[in-house]
Amino acid sequence: MEIRNIISFMKIAETNSFSKAATALGYTQSNVTMQIKQLESELGTILFDRIGKQTTLTENGKLFAKYAMEILTSVDNAKLALTNSVVPCGEIKIGILESLCITYMPEIINRFHLAYPAVNTIIKIGNFEELSFLLNTNQIDLLWTFDDPITNENWIKEFEYPNQICILAAPSNNIFLEKEVSLASFTDETFIFTENDCSYRNAFQQLLISSKIPYNTFMEIGNTEIIKKFVASGLCLSVLPEFTIQSELRLGTIQAVHIPEFHLVMYGQVFYHKNKWISPAMKAFLAELPLHLSKSCI
Repeated sequence: MEIRNIISFMKIAETNSFSKAATALGYTQSNVTMQIKQLESELGTILFDRIGKQTTLTENGKLFAKYAMEILTSVDNAKLALTNSVVPCGEIKIGILESLCITYMPEIINRFHLAYPAVNTIIKIGNFEELSFLLNTNQIDLLWTFDDPITNENWIKEFEYPNQICILAAPSNNIFLEKEVSLASFTDETFIFTENDCSYRNAFQQLLISSKIPYNTFMEIGNTEIIKKFVASGLCLSVLPEFTIQSELRLGTIQAVHIPEFHLVMYGQVFYHKNKWISPAMKAFLAELPLHLSKSCI
């Protein structure tokens, strides 16, 4: 069983396309097709359903994908282990949410590369589902997310830190003129929210709905920088983690609205796969995190 065939198999599983996999790997499509036929012949099963333009894993294909990931991880780990170098070098691939990347990565990467110039950092930005797939298929070394506490039997949680979720408004908003701000203060207010699958957005909306507080949704968008600009303009309110608004709070362009009914804490979490060999570069990067993240803890 050739490693290149397994690599092609995993790339097709990732892209759901023979042609996209061929392009990404620098092969012709016919070459990739031949590799998969060889693999299917060796395994005695069909790995992909190819119906029209749709390419999806069969049930046996899904089963083999778990073993294929372990094989490729073992190969990578063997290469790293045999470099005989304890000095951090090579690549480190980090999957991260966009808001976390914007907030933390510039300072962390600046310090990290001053200390370890031989390490090349590769950043993959995506949502949790996308990053989970990358971690499980050994396409990233670390996954950094922000959510309720996550437990996964295949992952090692290296670091976890809490952060407050805040209701945000421009300083000019009339809500700050009230002597006592309560949930009822948000009646008929207009909000800009993150995507619908965002856990802290859903928690706040469910609170409004269960309390029968009518509100308006102005926009849904995943970019926190755009959300903050709209809030600062006075057009709407929003709900975001405190770590995303530190600069705006210092400058006074945005203020947090505190109400007794809403107190929500969520957690930044950093994972690696349990089968992953921890390279010197990974060890060095993980050692940097507490130095920066401790100031984000509440």
